[in-house]
Amino acid sequence: MISETQEEQACSYVLGLLSDAECAVFEKEIKQNITLSMLVASLNNVTISLARSVPKTELPVEAKQRLLAAISQLNQQTVRFDKHRSFGFLPWAIAACLVAILYSQWNISQRNEERLQISLSQRESELKITQKELAEVEIASITAQRQLADQLAVSDSVRAELLSRVTALEKKDFIAQAKIAVMSSKLKDRPQAVAVSLWDQEKQNGLLVVENLPILDAGKDYQLWVIDPGIAAPVSAGVFKVDADGKVRITFKPNQSVPAATTFAVTEEKAGGVLSPTMDKMVVIGGI
Repeated sequence: MISETQEEQACSYVLGLLSDAECAVFEKEIKQNITLSMLVASLNNVTISLARSVPKTELPVEAKQRLLAAISQLNQQTVRFDKHRSFGFLPWAIAACLVAILYSQWNISQRNEERLQISLSQRESELKITQKELAEVEIASITAQRQLADQLAVSDSVRAELLSRVTALEKKDFIAQAKIAVMSSKLKDRPQAVAVSLWDQEKQNGLLVVENLPILDAGKDYQLWVIDPGIAAPVSAGVFKVDADGKVRITFKPNQSVPAATTFAVTEEKAGGVLSPTMDKMVVIGGI
């Protein structure tokens, strides 16, 4: 390998632009560096070829006479020419310099291209590594998503099972804590009518089961009442209808707190219910 400085020195050496001291140093470098020696030989051959390609021109007679007169005035004094300045033709020198510059630029361009190729190769390697890493991350992400989906499915199944167990326990707990009130019929034409109320005092809600009640006409509803001796008026617990067999099973909750429910009753009222029970329309009634 040779440096850019050595290339410039080689061009100057061939053109005879180096001093004697610089020539001596450079010639030692030529002997020690085969690549540099080959470069100098190549540039020398090019410059010689260019010099030989310059067309020969015959000097005018007057110019030739002036030149001879100038030489005779030197009194036959010997003029020493530097061996490195033997090429004195201006066109040849310009061409040789141009060749040297072009060669230097071409060499630099080749080096830059090699560096670019190395850089591109490195970038391609890095890109392949990055793509591989991204693929691995994507696979890991898909695997994690599947695992999460499986865990969620298991979690949903477990939650459904727990809810089912809790519901069953709540039902058992409700039955265990509920106070039961059996309501007997007040209907002369339907003495077999009956209703049972299960009341949870703590939760303030209950379950009503009715059988053998007559189907009401349009615009009528049955209304459930909760009676507390400490409250002046019965408390409404909602309205309901029975099916074709005169049966119904509903959960209920009074529209206000009942500290001590002792009696439950059902009356026949207009659709949507009323604020106070119609006592002569009593259907069933019973206490805890």
